[in-house]
Amino acid sequence: MNGFKAIIELQDILFPKFYTAIDSEDNEYIFLKTQDSTINSLDKVSDKTQLEAYENHIHICGKVKKRVQHTAITSAKLITKNLIENLKASFPNKNFYVYLDCDFNDHIILRFHQLWENEAPYYDVKDFPNIEVFKIEAK
Repeated sequence: MNGFKAIIELQDILFPKFYTAIDSEDNEYIFLKTQDSTINSLDKVSDKTQLEAYENHIHICGKVKKRVQHTAITSAKLITKNLIENLKASFPNKNFYVYLDCDFNDHIILRFHQLWENEAPYYDVKDFPNIEVFKIEAK
């Protein structure tokens, strides 16, 4: 994949934009705006964390060859940092978890969700050694 093609394919996460949706109980969900369809309305959601984490994930790439793993993880961490900064700026009063999932034999995935009251984080990272977690706390 050449550089320009990569930028176009990753534009949703390199230049993140977000939108919100409200469920029938007035909970505000944060979603990454992508080329996929937009969620306009939600009924009562039983697992808010799961919904956001599922909807807010981007596959940065698939299997990564050994000779480019250092470059891949460095790039993925820069993309993660950019997402974190954009979430902080866009939603300064919200708490988030951001996950960088690097399994070089299969994928590099970035995902996020809000920290919801009475719900556990999407991953218990001690069970997933390939996942690095970043916690964003409201100002």
